[in-house]
Amino acid sequence: MDKEDEEEDYYAPIVPPPRITRTIPLDSEELSQDLLKKLEKIDTENVKPIIIKCERCNKYVLLPIPIQPVLDSEKREVLINYVHEDKKNNDKHCLLFEVDHNFNIILPKIIEVIISTKKEENEETEKSPGITYVLINCEVCNENIHVPVPNKIIEESKLPKTPITYVHKGKENDDPHSVILYLDSNFADRDTRFPDVLILYLFPYWLKKKFYFT
Repeated sequence: MDKEDEEEDYYAPIVPPPRITRTIPLDSEELSQDLLKKLEKIDTENVKPIIIKCERCNKYVLLPIPIQPVLDSEKREVLINYVHEDKKNNDKHCLLFEVDHNFNIILPKIIEVIISTKKEENEETEKSPGITYVLINCEVCNENIHVPVPNKIIEESKLPKTPITYVHKGKENDDPHSVILYLDSNFADRDTRFPDVLILYLFPYWLKKKFYFT
């Protein structure tokens, strides 16, 4: 092997930068006055408001990013789950994305969300028609939990691994938190991720404030 071949073997291609989603300028004519007023209310020393378009809602949404967890994180990008609702269709879903320390939104994607309204009760699993219970270990509450996954989510998905956000509390009345499951067509858990920040918007059975951060 000559010197030129050796150099070629050790050559590493340049890693492309992460795909950043540009937020819409605040002076854009597409933004309503109502949305801008909401932005002014939450723009504080603790919250960084960002506006992006949710393709599922087909409208611009306000993302209230908590500042300190992002700045304090040792990670280059912080994983955030933003759960919200399209009131016209009564459709709850979430925007999953990463944010860097300059509050750029990286690789946002829309995924299904399941919100627990009670503590998990293992003896009740497998009793609900149209539901498959997936057993996982939640690292946040340090418990094995059964996630009630509607069959139609997996049956209608065209992905080899379907991401689903599950928002719940632990048995010790912990704050709500989320886990992301990646399920195959057989409801097998192929991967789990735990967001660094969960943002819940207007879910009255948990919230007394407009936004809830963990």
